[in-house]
Amino acid sequence: MNWRVDKNDPRYETLSQGFNQRWVSKPSYIQLIHDDASAVAAVREAVGNGLRPTVRSGGHCYEDFVANTGGAVLDLSLMNAVRKGTDNRGEAAYVVEAGATNWDVITTLFRRFGKAVPGGSCYSVGSGGHIAGGGFGFLSRRHGLVVDHLVQVDVVTVRGGPDQPPVVEVTSAHREDDGPEGDLFWAHTGGGGGNFGVVLRYYFADDIPDPPARVWLSSIAWPWKDGLLERPKDFERLVKNFGTFFAEHSGKEEKLYPGLFSILKLTHKANGNVVLLTQWDEEDPALLDAYVRAVEAGVTTSSTAQLFSVAGISVHLPEKRRQMPWFQATQTLNGSGDNQRGKYKSAYHRHPFTQGQIDSLYSWLTTDVPGADMSKTLVQADSYGCRINGVHPGDTAVPQRDSIFKLQFQSYWTDRTEDDLHTGFMRDWYADVYQETGGVPEISDELNDRVTDGAYVNYPDSDLGVATDRDPAYPRLYYKDNYGRLQDAKRHWDPRNVFHHSQSIRLS
Repeated sequence: MNWRVDKNDPRYETLSQGFNQRWVSKPSYIQLIHDDASAVAAVREAVGNGLRPTVRSGGHCYEDFVANTGGAVLDLSLMNAVRKGTDNRGEAAYVVEAGATNWDVITTLFRRFGKAVPGGSCYSVGSGGHIAGGGFGFLSRRHGLVVDHLVQVDVVTVRGGPDQPPVVEVTSAHREDDGPEGDLFWAHTGGGGGNFGVVLRYYFADDIPDPPARVWLSSIAWPWKDGLLERPKDFERLVKNFGTFFAEHSGKEEKLYPGLFSILKLTHKANGNVVLLTQWDEEDPALLDAYVRAVEAGVTTSSTAQLFSVAGISVHLPEKRRQMPWFQATQTLNGSGDNQRGKYKSAYHRHPFTQGQIDSLYSWLTTDVPGADMSKTLVQADSYGCRINGVHPGDTAVPQRDSIFKLQFQSYWTDRTEDDLHTGFMRDWYADVYQETGGVPEISDELNDRVTDGAYVNYPDSDLGVATDRDPAYPRLYYKDNYGRLQDAKRHWDPRNVFHHSQSIRLS
């Protein structure tokens, strides 16, 4: 097999792009990594020839961190095994190679072992980046983040300063390690991809969760037309009810609702409906029904089954809730959407929305943008907390450990002539929602107990600054007090800054 894809190869155009069609580059070549030796050789060759290496597992990076004109793209999609093995301490572990997609992980762990990790629902996202950024999904309120179950990571690192020959090798870092190896492991529990080396595989503890046999799915919607447009107070009530509920039921000691994961999809009016999608992992649906009633309390617009697809997912349940096997439910929710152009932003919320934030959300979601298709523009509020919040902020590189929900602002389109309209809308919308804290979801400090708690590294947003800026916001918003330790790991394991992108960990 030809492992090198150059510009004359018919695979080149496809393999030089990722999921987000905004990011198209012309690398010198794409190297298909298929084992440890090929990974080491590829990094050694790129460094020796003065080429910047970037790493792609699933190709879902929201920004242009892997796009690499003139450089070498190392494609790990062929390293996609999921198996039972042992870590470097001889302990049983589940091994996930970096090129395995979420769907590879879900199907193999379930079918072969009856197990699951609490990872994401977008089927084609690669494990390399998803796990390095923390990883969360529909099982996370009960079982924590993906990295909370991680025990080891194997990484191709490049040691040696500018006056020394580079040492390219595979480093196995375990959570029981001290010193630099311990820092390297920790850095991969939320430090984000593309910072320290080429991740080859992850090892998970032998006691990863058993998925529930069955779950309930609930999907209800409220129409914009003849509904929320005419009754803006209903929109306000929905958003307030959602926030109030999760403020009351997201603590680390939560007893009633750790098995409930819910997403409120606040779409632009052009989409047609606002959607509440919920998974409940217990047999008795009584508490699920109580939750739905709490969200609908005081809303005069009647709910319906979901009418229009939102961000690639349409769960049309005329009966509004349905019990099904967990694996079947996961298939139902398993959407990455079409390959298209996109812009994204994020925010962690420790407390419910303020009135100003609700007013801003409604105003922007009902604003016309001439020349732009806004039917795929939304902000998605994902429930958070419970088991996630039972971990100390410094135990992993994910510092946000007391949030109640996490937002993902999204806009999708296909016509490149609409790029500026969508990216400008998203930039201005986000800044307006968080105008009370300088236009970003600011973190708390000794003087301010804030509603928000920064942004999610796996939903990168270059509007938060880039590494070449004097004082970018992204290190503070992604990593909070954990950034210093991440920089220590960077200086030890990548002192040449071989692995870098526009929002990578800075050496100083």
